[in-house]
Amino acid sequence: MSKRALLVGINQFNRADWLLRGCVNDTQAMAQLLKDYYSYQSDEIYTIFDKDATAEGIRAGLAWLFSGYANDGSDVRLFHFASHGAQLAANAENDAEGDKLDEVIVPHDHDWNRPFTDDELRQTFAQIPDRVNFTFVADCCHSGSINKDLFPVEMDVRARRVDPPAEMQARIRALNDARFSAEAQWVETEYNRALEGLTFGERQVKGRGLKENLKALFFAEKKKKMVGSDPHVLLAACEDVQTAADAFIEGSYRGAFTWSLGKAIAESNGQITYGDLHALSVKALKTGGYSQNPQLVCEDEWRGQRFLAPLG
Repeated sequence: MSKRALLVGINQFNRADWLLRGCVNDTQAMAQLLKDYYSYQSDEIYTIFDKDATAEGIRAGLAWLFSGYANDGSDVRLFHFASHGAQLAANAENDAEGDKLDEVIVPHDHDWNRPFTDDELRQTFAQIPDRVNFTFVADCCHSGSINKDLFPVEMDVRARRVDPPAEMQARIRALNDARFSAEAQWVETEYNRALEGLTFGERQVKGRGLKENLKALFFAEKKKKMVGSDPHVLLAACEDVQTAADAFIEGSYRGAFTWSLGKAIAESNGQITYGDLHALSVKALKTGGYSQNPQLVCEDEWRGQRFLAPLG
């Protein structure tokens, strides 16, 4: 069996006002979970913190992660990223997603002129061989829009997102308005189609939670372009329009999403499917008072696959 995990945690950046507090703790906690519940050895875990987590440092880590395959169906790969996320207006010639927006992960040396985009991640993930179970856990924000979640004032929380330069924000706002309008229109159309011809009582039953499920489906279809198809899995901390919380939880600073995943893994002694892991994460965050809604992006049949289990 060949298994490897790349864990990246960044609290410190080349700008002091971007400081986070829980990302390194997330990385260390995830490493311990892998050892305790999934029998990972130290040489199967590659950790990068703060000043070492530059764009080039992360690329080197990804090169290590996607190598050394057994090529027998036993290969398992995990990329856990805890840092800021952001959004920027894409270059027209680089518009791979068709919406003129790029989502970016923010390394220690983030440069708005040379960002680490989801397009680059997609190109890297596309080279993963068949029969490799690959999971990408992104504990960062996905939106660079101006809409920010408001956490209760008594909660010691920072958002894992940074805003782009002022001159880019107006363009992003306009693009997001169009994008979210298209999402709302699609959800409303599919909602009405699903309930067409039903009685009032039947509509009440079938319509319960349907719009939220449709929003999740819209998100998933977009994200599949980044992680690819079966057997790649994305566990994302929040929706595009939300922020991921960097908070003081149970005595230390943590990413609320990574904390919720660790809680679910520990309670199940590591024997948990992707679907159940996501469901328990949603429950823990809601109980904790966090407004973010984590997302599971994978082919439907993968929801019943055990987390970090080989395919063979």
